[in-house]
Amino acid sequence: MRPGRCKTMTNIMRSWMIFIALFLALPSPVMAQTTDIAMLSQARDRLVATLSAEDTDYTEILARSDSVTGPMEVIAGNQTLRLGQGPGWLLAVRRPEGSRPPFILAFVGRDARVDMKTAKTLPAGFASLRSAARTLPPAVLETRNQAFAFLVENLLGHSTDGYRVHAAKTMISAPSVTIPLWRKEITLNGGPGWLFFVDDLPQANWDHPCRFVLVSPDGTMTVERATTPPTNMDDFEELTSWPKADLIIQSPKDISGRTRAGSTPAARRHAVIISGGANKWSNYPRYWNDCAYFFATLKAHGFLDNNIHVLFADGTDPAPDRPDGQSSPLDFDGDGRPDIEHNATRQTVALVFDQLAATLGPEDILYIFATDHGASQEINEYPYYYPFVVLCLWGEDITGEEMAAEVNKVPAGIVVGIFEQCFSGGLVERLKGPGRVVMSASRWWEYSYAMPPNYEYDEFSFHVTRALAEPARGDSNGDGLVTMEEAYLYGLVNDGWKSELVDHSLANQGEHPSYISDPWDLGRQVTLLGRFPEAQAPRYGEYIQTETGEIFPEDPGTPMGWQADDASWPTDIPFAFPLGGRTYRTMSVSSNGILFFGSADPGPKNDVDALAQIVALAPLWDDLTTEDGDIFIASSPQEMTISWEASTYVDQVPVSTAARIRPDGSVTFLYGPASNQFTGRLTGRDKTIGLSTPRGLHLGLANGQATLRNEPGTTFWPIGLQDPAFKRLYLLTP
Repeated sequence: MRPGRCKTMTNIMRSWMIFIALFLALPSPVMAQTTDIAMLSQARDRLVATLSAEDTDYTEILARSDSVTGPMEVIAGNQTLRLGQGPGWLLAVRRPEGSRPPFILAFVGRDARVDMKTAKTLPAGFASLRSAARTLPPAVLETRNQAFAFLVENLLGHSTDGYRVHAAKTMISAPSVTIPLWRKEITLNGGPGWLFFVDDLPQANWDHPCRFVLVSPDGTMTVERATTPPTNMDDFEELTSWPKADLIIQSPKDISGRTRAGSTPAARRHAVIISGGANKWSNYPRYWNDCAYFFATLKAHGFLDNNIHVLFADGTDPAPDRPDGQSSPLDFDGDGRPDIEHNATRQTVALVFDQLAATLGPEDILYIFATDHGASQEINEYPYYYPFVVLCLWGEDITGEEMAAEVNKVPAGIVVGIFEQCFSGGLVERLKGPGRVVMSASRWWEYSYAMPPNYEYDEFSFHVTRALAEPARGDSNGDGLVTMEEAYLYGLVNDGWKSELVDHSLANQGEHPSYISDPWDLGRQVTLLGRFPEAQAPRYGEYIQTETGEIFPEDPGTPMGWQADDASWPTDIPFAFPLGGRTYRTMSVSSNGILFFGSADPGPKNDVDALAQIVALAPLWDDLTTEDGDIFIASSPQEMTISWEASTYVDQVPVSTAARIRPDGSVTFLYGPASNQFTGRLTGRDKTIGLSTPRGLHLGLANGQATLRNEPGTTFWPIGLQDPAFKRLYLLTP
């Protein structure tokens, strides 16, 4: 089942006494509260509700009968899965035959929080848990409050925690209702009844999963899946509570004085800031804050007012353009002068880029910052294998191809793009090319997220802007500059939504920031102060990384016969290998595309935070299997190369990668002729690339790339190497 399919739910009710208790507990006007999960049967209901929200198929629910306390660590085969914090209940989900992995382990807390992780084996102690018989109440649902209580009890699993629920202000009296959405309309049959709009992922920007529910007086629920809210939210009112985000004016310290000889004059630096917001109901305060923070950061870097073009929502129109019924302030930095000069429509986008095309030349730099909502084009349906996306403007969309055509009009020597919206990686794919440095919060098949707890900014763009605004955070090498590469890596490390495990089950709903620079080192020369060819390479964990001319080995060496899933093997190193201030003569090779030193096997659950906890080299850490492949080793006193011929466990995508280590401590990651393609929304198929030592974490720039087939490799160099040629080529010093 995927968005757009309709299902009717009948006879899914709990006892009438529980229903009456919930109804009587509701205040007037109704405002849903998070309800504690008090028993195992309710925990099962909550789990089933979560699976339903994410459209996850299953065949059986199992459980351990006793309530558990403390942090949950479950041994499943050779995996240790960490599942939330008790008290609560431990359950398991058996997926349909042939599914990989076959199980999901879940912890449901008394506070209604659900934490799930996939598992390849079912731990002992789980027994099948059947649902309790449900009966219709002896009376009809007569009010919206009763219908809402019924929906919370039976569709959401006893709690609104993690959801936002809106209700139509009037009862639907007709047999059906048609609801205009942003790009289409949907029809629900089963009326008369009460209409509800359930936002299933309210932390994310649109488009993302939501549901429309029509509850009839006899308890029948008709559910229609969608990916956007109604066009007109004035017909609805919210029944749940959500943190209130305020407008924030940032005042970064003026660092324009850091300009030095050879940098780009302020007159040659231009910026376009775009945030459409879609409409007044979805133009959240965080978009104003995103834009205002970036605007203030530009000003702190000496940008001229006339060189910053802001296209925001309805522009200077005084009509309400925010969910609170207010009009957005035009002044971003509190100086009393209006900074928003344009609306964010297709016509205005074309006008601004036409003006830039007529005035900019090869010596100019154009910076583009975009936030708010994004979507996949209709021709690119789930699981979104192709980079066909749109950026939401004010009341309309612009496709990635159309946006690229506008940018391509401008003959600037360098173009920098920072994109926050959902599916924003599609713009990276459309805008990449010579003279371009582009980054995004997510890839073209992923949502993007706001920053908790109050959702006053979007996560990735906040951290990127913060790195640029605060050199003490963003400057990794102490050269006094924050480059686009440094800003991206700072955002990547600090992004709290970057794990594929943030979603409950198998939807892979996390965001994975993407980055492409052409040529590869342009992003480490460009700052908001302009281009500095002498800028040093970013430095993390006492390593720098460079693109390498080395290629994947044609002869990978000796086949080791290491053909297994989730296994690792110790091996000797033919020289003393320095790594992070220590020297190693042995290491372990994992079937999951990672080398680790002196620690337990990290397993297949890859993410950045897990990598930071161990000493490891990860050319392509993922849930891989070598059962139908092998691992190869080629050794000499000068270097040792470990090559993987593997495939992704979940869907058998071929993977070929290699790690080459040397006595001087340098490490090279290489990518071979296998497809190495990581596109489409599927958990268990998303790589982590980088190295981690006791002195820090250094992530590879290839983390966000969708395909690594025969891509240039990456070499990580220890800072201590003293070869003058190395310094000249890789540290970019004069």
